[in-house]
Amino acid sequence: MEKQEVLNELYALRAGLSVISQQYDKALSIEDDCDGKLAENAKDFSGDLVWYERRPWEYDTEHYFLKLEKLQDRYGYVENYEDKIGAGEIEKDETVKAASSWEHKIDENYAKGRKAFNRWLADDECDAYFNRILQDRQNKQDSTINYCEEKRSAKKGKILSIVFFSIAVVFAIAIAAMFAGDCRNIIAITIYLILPFVVFTVLGIVFICKSKSDKAAYKREVEEAKGLLTTAQWLVDNLPQNKERVRAILKEKDNKIAPIKESCNEFYMALAKRFNPLLDERDWAHLDLVIFELETRRADTVKEALQLVDRELQTERIQQTIVQATEQICYEIRRGFARLEATIVRCCEAICAQLAVMNVQLAGISSQLSELTDSVNLGNALQAKANVTSSQLLSSVNYIRYYN
Repeated sequence: MEKQEVLNELYALRAGLSVISQQYDKALSIEDDCDGKLAENAKDFSGDLVWYERRPWEYDTEHYFLKLEKLQDRYGYVENYEDKIGAGEIEKDETVKAASSWEHKIDENYAKGRKAFNRWLADDECDAYFNRILQDRQNKQDSTINYCEEKRSAKKGKILSIVFFSIAVVFAIAIAAMFAGDCRNIIAITIYLILPFVVFTVLGIVFICKSKSDKAAYKREVEEAKGLLTTAQWLVDNLPQNKERVRAILKEKDNKIAPIKESCNEFYMALAKRFNPLLDERDWAHLDLVIFELETRRADTVKEALQLVDRELQTERIQQTIVQATEQICYEIRRGFARLEATIVRCCEAICAQLAVMNVQLAGISSQLSELTDSVNLGNALQAKANVTSSQLLSSVNYIRYYN
């Protein structure tokens, strides 16, 4: 096979991977739409009562939500993100460039936690989570009713006010008795009777006012505790219906992505059967570098190009080389697309033949496969993904092929 023909074939392979990558973009769009619906559904299941940690209660060894942890890891959520940055477990200068960026990173991390939590609401594991919240709120209400500081303070203030008012009454009686008799020493009466009467009366008023204030604060705390308990009870009561809604949303999403996944898998297998003799699929991640070595005449065969790629991988020049390779591929696609069209059409015919040989079950995914094997779509995908590295293409391909 001549060198130019080899290059055309490699570009055709890139076009095929680009098509699958575009299907990955469609899957991401479906995922985003699903996340929006899940976020809307979870509005009533968020708030002050809900935390998004996998171990939401400190020192709680009984409840640890493994499935929540897996979802959080899937979406890249880091638990105790701010604490880990502060403790140096995550280097601040590696994750952020400025304070404002730091806040943005924290918000991004929180959003990832919410995304995982919204999906987790479909799992039975969350029953223990919300029942624990309910139990916690019940204990909080009982503690507030029976052991609230304001309640004890109000009772104490009431008792003291009664004591002070009683003492004031005693002095009042004594003052009345003195004035009823022979009252000669007004100064002594003022110092020893009237002044204490005023002091104890004022103290009685102060403590009765404080008692009323503490009683009002106690009632507010009780009402707040009851409100939180009511909310927690509502969460537990409505969890089964919410769980079914989340499952329905996820099922709808999976039903949309499943045919995309199936068709991409079949298409990928056809690509592998078609192009493995030319370039082993384990090297497809370095497709750009192979094309680059051939385009720039550093190599005359795929084997020589792969040897040069191996050398590049062993040096620190690889990132710069990848950038150069991507720029070169963008240029070649724009410059020589007309030349590549014939190869792409021939590639489509070969892939269709491979699919027929593999006896693909077309029921339910025939329209998806026909879209993937259309030469026009292949050409459009090649141009659309021209500035995406082959490594990124393979990452998208693997995501949609092994979607779960």
